[in-house]
Amino acid sequence: MKVQSSVALSIALVTTGLVVMSVPALAQGRGGGGRGGGAPRVAPALPPAGPIPRTADGKPNLEGVFSGMGSGLTHTVILETHTSGFGIRGGPSLIIDPADGVIPYQPWALVERNKRREDVNAYEDPVGHCEFYDIGRLHSFAQRFMYTGGNIAIAGQEQIVRIIDMNRKQHLPASIRLWNGDPIGRWEGDTLVIDTTNFNGRTRMALGGDFYSPNAQTVERYTMKDSNTITWTMTITDPTVFTRPWTFTTAAPMTRQVEGSNDWSRALRLLDPAWEHDCHEGNVVLRHMRNVYDKAYGGKWRQQTVPGSVPAAP
Repeated sequence: MKVQSSVALSIALVTTGLVVMSVPALAQGRGGGGRGGGAPRVAPALPPAGPIPRTADGKPNLEGVFSGMGSGLTHTVILETHTSGFGIRGGPSLIIDPADGVIPYQPWALVERNKRREDVNAYEDPVGHCEFYDIGRLHSFAQRFMYTGGNIAIAGQEQIVRIIDMNRKQHLPASIRLWNGDPIGRWEGDTLVIDTTNFNGRTRMALGGDFYSPNAQTVERYTMKDSNTITWTMTITDPTVFTRPWTFTTAAPMTRQVEGSNDWSRALRLLDPAWEHDCHEGNVVLRHMRNVYDKAYGGKWRQQTVPGSVPAAP
């Protein structure tokens, strides 16, 4: 499985627009440890879990920042069971149905997915071209939940914000297609259920090439267990691509992030509108170019004498 360049791309996109800003900005917020002296800052701990917080109408109050990242970037690459390598940790499958943990692709779709995993095709990943993360892929990162005008807003990676309409019953006309679909929400007890259709079919669920078609329907379930914990699942139904509906979850339960903690700092950089996310339109991604070069000429990326220059073919 060849995902090295895809992993590098993910790390680059998460860090490129943040490193220059985050180092001095975060240093200003530290109480000590630098030249200014003073006691080292102690990150606050997550308070003990309490009862589910509720809104005035008795529904769970999801407001806050939660993260289900677990072992980090690993599941942005592969959703199924995978071994360590190429800069990622090994991990179990996130698929909980079917029981074997394998995505039930139709034969043609499995061939297509595997083709997308080849380094030579990795440049096609839409995130590498400054396009949208898939809604399932967003769950590998922190998310902020907000209430607005009777609806629920969920802000995710690269400042992608989904407005969950809690009042509408019908989806948009089929002629309208959106990157992350048309989400309609409802409550089933203490579970927020989000039904989404009207996808444009251009996103990917992971850097490993997993995908669904514009005909897909996704059903997400957010269940608040206590004041600090939310569980999440997403069921995908798409007869065009899969042989049956299937369901996956996060690497770990979504846990509340405490303001001032190390995890909060990471979440803030991903979610706060004050932090700009740089991305170049039409990004050519030099790491992908290097891998394609190596495949074409059977060599290694040659030492460059001019920083940023691209070596000529032999």
